[in-house]
Amino acid sequence: MPPSRRRTRPTEHEEPEEDSTQLTQENGDGSAEEATGDEGSESEDPNRAADEQLAKKLVRYALSCEYSRTPIRRDGIKERVLGNQGRAFKRIFALAQKQLRTIWGMELRELPVREKMSLQEKRQAMKSNVQPKTGSGAYILTSVLPAAYRSAAIIAPSRIPTVEAEATYLAFYTMVVSLIWLNANELSEPKLMLYLTRLNANKNVVSEATELTLKRMERQGYVVRKVDRPPVGHEGENTVTWHIGPRGREEIGLDGVMGFVREVYGESNDDLEKKLRSSLGIKQTREDADGDTIM
Repeated sequence: MPPSRRRTRPTEHEEPEEDSTQLTQENGDGSAEEATGDEGSESEDPNRAADEQLAKKLVRYALSCEYSRTPIRRDGIKERVLGNQGRAFKRIFALAQKQLRTIWGMELRELPVREKMSLQEKRQAMKSNVQPKTGSGAYILTSVLPAAYRSAAIIAPSRIPTVEAEATYLAFYTMVVSLIWLNANELSEPKLMLYLTRLNANKNVVSEATELTLKRMERQGYVVRKVDRPPVGHEGENTVTWHIGPRGREEIGLDGVMGFVREVYGESNDDLEKKLRSSLGIKQTREDADGDTIM
């Protein structure tokens, strides 16, 4: 037995020494083991380690979903990550958020609930006594890096399928979402096609048909295509309008639309800012007594 772990018996006139922080116990075979007085930490460490592993699993799941622009749904997290630990959702989610912010520079942000678009949907919502949903239960990853680190020179488009294809797709859906937002959040299909024709993008976007690109945008939540059919017994054609989807609102947002317009016009001036705010329905800002901007 090593000297540091050998035990000496006290003599008749000596009291045994006790260490409040460390005790020595003998096993049945005469060997000795050191035991710490903090027994609670031993029972907590395995739980903490298990939570950390689940949080890392959630981070990997979120990254894989975001790579394909698939909404990260609460049900999917419980099924693919938590398993029988579904009640620990809030705890694991908070740990994953901490890892995402400190290591990846991102965070999970909940998508807004899809807005009621048709007059019939709005009337039904007003008549219903059911409380509206406060959250959609679906999330996307967004950057929390300072604006100085979000430039294209630092954050380049994905290399899959190619950098050019990804950059073109990003620019295309940003443009379409901006056009819808600038047209009071509703854009008719003929008007959208007119815009795309002027840009020579009404038939193809890079090597993909424009129709397929718009369907991909709709599937990923950037836009919503709404078809209004004439009432039963009435003649007429279907009316198609395009609206902003939940991902478009969260990923691009008003700041993205305003930045896009300023980039197109090359410079910002008072006249441009006034027209931009008017088109987006933003009230003119004013400075309060403390110098803060109020919308």
